[in-house]
Amino acid sequence: MISSACEDLSFYFFTIDSDVYAIHKYNSQLIHKYCKKNYIIKDNCYQKIKNIIDEIDPFQKMEILIGSGFIEEIQNNKLIGNRLNRGNKPSIVHTIKSKKFFHMMAKNKINHPDWKLKAKLDNGWLIKSHSSFGGQKVWSNFNQDNLSEDIYFQKIIIGQHISIQFLVEKGKIKILCFCKQHFLQEESRPFIISGITTISLKEKIKRKMLSIIKKISKFYSLNGLNSIDTVIDNDEKVYLIEINPRPGLALKLLSKIYGKKLFKIDSKLNKKIPNIGTVIIYSPKNLIYKNCNRSFLIHLKNSNKYSELPYKNDHLRKGSPICLKHFSFSKNENLEEKFKKITYKFLKDLLYEDKYKSNII
Repeated sequence: MISSACEDLSFYFFTIDSDVYAIHKYNSQLIHKYCKKNYIIKDNCYQKIKNIIDEIDPFQKMEILIGSGFIEEIQNNKLIGNRLNRGNKPSIVHTIKSKKFFHMMAKNKINHPDWKLKAKLDNGWLIKSHSSFGGQKVWSNFNQDNLSEDIYFQKIIIGQHISIQFLVEKGKIKILCFCKQHFLQEESRPFIISGITTISLKEKIKRKMLSIIKKISKFYSLNGLNSIDTVIDNDEKVYLIEINPRPGLALKLLSKIYGKKLFKIDSKLNKKIPNIGTVIIYSPKNLIYKNCNRSFLIHLKNSNKYSELPYKNDHLRKGSPICLKHFSFSKNENLEEKFKKITYKFLKDLLYEDKYKSNII
């Protein structure tokens, strides 16, 4: 598998007794436990990735899955070759992450925000890049980061931001989970994802979302684990914002809900979706692993509440993810406050405490 962060993905395939080989950018404490071998690379060089894959599987007998951080930029299907592909072809993803996406929505009569290639920026519009993931390349104003990007402008829709996780196999579709999206709400980048929580929706809204998923799955011949980002406005109109044609942030939640049956299209869930969520804890400044509370981090690796924890010798840039925290919540709990408390407590123990405290949220 190939993904920026691979621990949660590797964990799932490890639990179903697969031999896992991972190519990834971000190291973590537990990925070595789940992988037969892992390779860390710092760029998306096609030839470098291909050489590693050919070394692992010279006769193209293994399965392959290209995930977040790579699938958005790799455009060559030759990387897959004759291997069984667990995800979508890079060429399909490239089409989705291009201007052709808007023509698809118009052709299939799918509601979507107004968009333009050129616009005078005001408070009602966003600047977006087709290569964005996790809201990292969505801006509210012009700056040096987006002047060179392949950008477009999107009208802001006020409403509830919902992602839908779904599985596709040979035309069959299985809706896995509905999640509310939470954001850091930075002034210049207001849609950097801070986490997700499971949510229950009205049946008529679910039907609207399923209709969208059926149309895009057929149009693009989607395969494997996918998700879409939507906004539900005050009139309960559903707008498609983006298609994410690869596994994403919800993977740990989905593994907890479905277990070993996650990738089985015909399996049924015989229980109610639990109230669970994932928080991304970002680094508030440039950090070096050895200068952090290492005993605290080592202790956490034995907890199933954390994943993607930094590894020894890691250098964490300001604004980059430190790890993921997985949690459960009660129906009436203030989730925005919970996110803040989890993040504050973690950073306090990581950066300012001399020894590990047992009362972690």
